[in-house]
Amino acid sequence: MIRPPAYSDMLQNYYGELFMRLRRERQSRLAAVDSPQKARHYVSQVRQSIRDAFDLPGERTPLYARVTASEEADGVRTEAVLYEPRPCYLASALLFRPAGKVDGKLPAVLGLCGHSQNGKSSEPYRIFCRTLARAGFIVLLPDPAGQGERLQFIRTPGDRFSERCCDEHNQLGKMLGLFGDNFAFWRVWDAMRGLDYLLSRPEADSSRVGVTGNSGGGTLSTYLWALDDRLTMAAPGCYITSFHRNFDNELPVDAEQAVPGIAAAGIEMADFLITRAPSPCLVLGRGNDFFDPRGTKEAVAETGRIYELLGGRDHLAFHVEPGDHGYGPGNRRAMYRFFMDEAGIPGEVEELSAGPELFAAPDGQVNWIPGSRTLPEFLSAWCGEPVREPMPVPAFLTANGIVPPAETPDYKVLRNGYPAPGRVVSVYGVRSEGGILAFLHTCDCRPLNIVPEGEAATLLVAARDAEEELLAAALPADGSRLFTLDARGFGKSFPLTGDRDTDFFTPYGTEYFYDAAGVMLDSPLFSGRARDVLAALAVLRAAGYRSIRVIGRGVSSLFTAFGCCAGPELWESIELEEAPASMRTLVRKAIYREPQSFAPRGMLRHFDLAEVYAELAVGHKVKIR
Repeated sequence: MIRPPAYSDMLQNYYGELFMRLRRERQSRLAAVDSPQKARHYVSQVRQSIRDAFDLPGERTPLYARVTASEEADGVRTEAVLYEPRPCYLASALLFRPAGKVDGKLPAVLGLCGHSQNGKSSEPYRIFCRTLARAGFIVLLPDPAGQGERLQFIRTPGDRFSERCCDEHNQLGKMLGLFGDNFAFWRVWDAMRGLDYLLSRPEADSSRVGVTGNSGGGTLSTYLWALDDRLTMAAPGCYITSFHRNFDNELPVDAEQAVPGIAAAGIEMADFLITRAPSPCLVLGRGNDFFDPRGTKEAVAETGRIYELLGGRDHLAFHVEPGDHGYGPGNRRAMYRFFMDEAGIPGEVEELSAGPELFAAPDGQVNWIPGSRTLPEFLSAWCGEPVREPMPVPAFLTANGIVPPAETPDYKVLRNGYPAPGRVVSVYGVRSEGGILAFLHTCDCRPLNIVPEGEAATLLVAARDAEEELLAAALPADGSRLFTLDARGFGKSFPLTGDRDTDFFTPYGTEYFYDAAGVMLDSPLFSGRARDVLAALAVLRAAGYRSIRVIGRGVSSLFTAFGCCAGPELWESIELEEAPASMRTLVRKAIYREPQSFAPRGMLRHFDLAEVYAELAVGHKVKIR
């Protein structure tokens, strides 16, 4: 049995309270919506907030679409298609329509895949696309980036990265974040360009256009429904619940499901549906889904109330089938009926099989085609360009909430000390901010019930556990008193939520979980840890220490550096061990282990680490190794 650290629920409580406060404020706003006029105003507000949250390209470049293969079976024609959502950035897709000559226009549906490693080849998706085509629709089913024929880290047939598409998404997400970008923005743009291609087909009726998908595809269906007015009907599946319930249930979400600032803007999942009220929408769920079905019912109820005020309650439908997460046959049947009714197609349709697989790329991967570019190659190219928006480091620190405390923080004393061979470890919980303690440690021959006074100190910011690193460290050669620090989420507050994974570097472990929450809440984990360093330094200064040497190691090196940049008056010298010389160098590697929380979001949009290290060196001794 894993014994949790004493304060392992600290981050869960801290971010959970932020989600709860936003939830209460939103419920209050919704409760005040009691007339059609107020409903229209609310719809307008959330619509603008959602669109502001998604930073999408402004230019639609040529798609250069081409059909590379086709086959007909069961009255359905399937075509394999390649097109370019961005220049040289290839997308693979399957297009389905009734076989033979098409008379008139067909209602169109964009099908969006969930997190299946084989993307559009996954059977449930091919089943519903072929069945819709048999019923009289034209349907496009693209591969998401990192899935199917669009693996982004596989440049040659011998390359290997991961057996899980979510690991690709996580790696792409943390690199994009350094430039202030987000994987959701790339996924949404891919989907919009897929819709561009679908509606460019002469068979497609632009007045009857639907979107559906499950899980990750349900996510993209929900986003696209709110962002693209060309859609006239939607059926998102196994996604809609609430951000609050996902967090409360300790559920790590995929990189594109953590949209920067979306929760801080007061938006909930239901608002993505509300923004299109009262247009026809079917919400699909499963009874035992890990996307909490209670939240799904709450979201539908909130959305239904706005639909009713706008005179369209019958345009919102809800279907839940028994079972675990997935696009099951019951939900597929409900979706067929919904789209057929909305498109004016009478009768019933018999569900087809998935049919034979068809591939768009000659050798099964679009990035093996000469002239194609992977997303990591776009990022590597950005690393060679001048920064987009130069910003002084101090201005960046202030904008990201990395500022010294206005007054010396209070601290609590953990009782009785922690005995070690020949000495006692005393621990102080520095109140960095509401709900957060940063744990300061030092050794002596007896318990010390206040932070001991002195003139010279060494502060070692732990890379894992401050108590262990204190006991393992040699005493400073300069005779200074050694302190070690657990910033939030380290050592005594290391969380064992999520899947109880103790590996700091797990792509979807607890470290990622809380960092992703911070991204959504505009409360970055990195900034909080930098403030913890500043709080500890302020406590040491108040205890009389004027000569303070700071040491940051490995995963703690950068937030230590940024914190010290914000409080140059609090310390004298700094040593950064195992610190990168450049984040651009890491991005050029494409695959690196450091977690998303390792560096602040958007820094490479403004500067690289050389500017940070130069700022540290003003009036201070700096050693980086």
